[in-house]
Amino acid sequence: MHSTRAAPGTVIGGRYALRAAVGHGGMGTVWRATDTVLRREVAVKEVVLPPGLAASDAEAMYERTHREARAAAALSHPSVVQVFDVVVEEGRPWIVMELLDARSLADMVIEDGPVAPRAVAKIGVALLGALEVAHAAGVLHRDVKPANVLITRDGRCVLTDFGVAKLPTDVQLTTPGMVLGSPHFISPERALGHRFGPPSDLFSLGVTLYTAVEGRPPFDKGDPLATMHSVVEDPPALPQRCGPLADVLYGLMEKDPQRRWDVPTSRGFLREMLAGPLAQNASPQHVTDPWAIVAPPPPPPPVYQQRRQEKQVGGRAMLHTGEMPADRFTRSRQGTQAQPVLGDAKPNKLRFAVIGGIAAVLIAATVSWAMFGGDDDPKGTQPTGQPQNKPSASASAAPANTEVLTLSGVSVNVPKGWKRSPSSTYVDVQDPADTTRWLRINVTNEKNAKSALESADNRKIGNCDAGTYEKISLTDVELAGTPGAQLEFRCSIKGVPKHGIWRIAVIKGAARHCYLQVPEATFAADKAIFDAAVASYKVT
Repeated sequence: MHSTRAAPGTVIGGRYALRAAVGHGGMGTVWRATDTVLRREVAVKEVVLPPGLAASDAEAMYERTHREARAAAALSHPSVVQVFDVVVEEGRPWIVMELLDARSLADMVIEDGPVAPRAVAKIGVALLGALEVAHAAGVLHRDVKPANVLITRDGRCVLTDFGVAKLPTDVQLTTPGMVLGSPHFISPERALGHRFGPPSDLFSLGVTLYTAVEGRPPFDKGDPLATMHSVVEDPPALPQRCGPLADVLYGLMEKDPQRRWDVPTSRGFLREMLAGPLAQNASPQHVTDPWAIVAPPPPPPPVYQQRRQEKQVGGRAMLHTGEMPADRFTRSRQGTQAQPVLGDAKPNKLRFAVIGGIAAVLIAATVSWAMFGGDDDPKGTQPTGQPQNKPSASASAAPANTEVLTLSGVSVNVPKGWKRSPSSTYVDVQDPADTTRWLRINVTNEKNAKSALESADNRKIGNCDAGTYEKISLTDVELAGTPGAQLEFRCSIKGVPKHGIWRIAVIKGAARHCYLQVPEATFAADKAIFDAAVASYKVT
């Protein structure tokens, strides 16, 4: 049995020529490929076995891949990814699927911030349809989460990765007590090891929609076991941004599967919201498109586009099991044509017994989980009562090669001529000739600087390439004369060696960050940028 990873140029099944890897997941790598027979672009999923996996476990993983293909190929719905073929090459299964010009809902939230309630409602309608078709065919998805939801450029919403889907006729492939799926999105009955069915997928859908509109998972505790305990025992974090979607979120996240909202109830409610409180004028090109989720992409923005001033939280918890969310800011996207109301189902308002006066849960993690180019670290939340000042150059003196930047009561020297990408509580300062060289000044809500950096270190700084993260040091230091902590690390991101140094101190009730990340090749020289910033750091 072979487990060597494929490479560009490999031909699978005598017809599918692999071009480039476009994604990685728990079950392997997805390749962009060309079907040389039909002369069309396709996606090919390769199973990548973990190192040292026993032969029996490898066989089980291969069988799961076959099962994914069988489950998905049997379904016909615009919100289920289409499977074209299954090929066995050198003893390994490969799944050939439609190639979508899309990005995941997880990436949307991490990169852009929480999604507008109207768009989330339309995503909900689409995914309810996909689950309805799957459940009618006897297929449970068992891993509904934002990372498995794709939104295409033309607004189509697709549920992917039936890798842990279960057919009624399948043999048991997991040992008793083994839980598949992501703990942030697992249903209470599955977390307890009880019997489960379609309501379990609907609970996961509720958590997915909550995460999309709120920007963070509702039960996150920073640890897989603690998170699953919260799923079973705790109410969700009090929502802040969902607006009229609160009822359907609580209905889908009902702990008791017998009381949980079903597909018709949930869909009827969402359609009423889209025709009522969430209605808006449709773009002409989407009037007849029943699956449109988001508006067509706008023209390319300026490289250093200012983001909207609004607190947001996002999370890599949506991407991989056991990982915490990171702070993110909104670039909310509006939906398009409202779906007509079909049916007159009016659900009862089912809510958890939420303790009166419960505060909104603010996730303390500030590490980025989406290190793409220069936008690869947390964008903090505004401390209560802090003024929302736009960064600007101060008239006070600064060294010739720097200029003074002020932000939310912070004054710091940054490289002169570097471009700024600001929001209400943070600013990125980037080398205009190389945006992978950047300095971030940030203000967030953490109460313990070292704990925040220890959490970042434990999670190996999010999107570092697997196995490349290396902690250099985690030390006690000062920032603006206040005791704090500093993390220095190396890792590769998309194959490029990076070097980061991140200092935090809690000053006047807010966590003050100074964070430099640059290519390893330039760190020795760029360290002076960080040193100048922390030496000049002042809080007014």
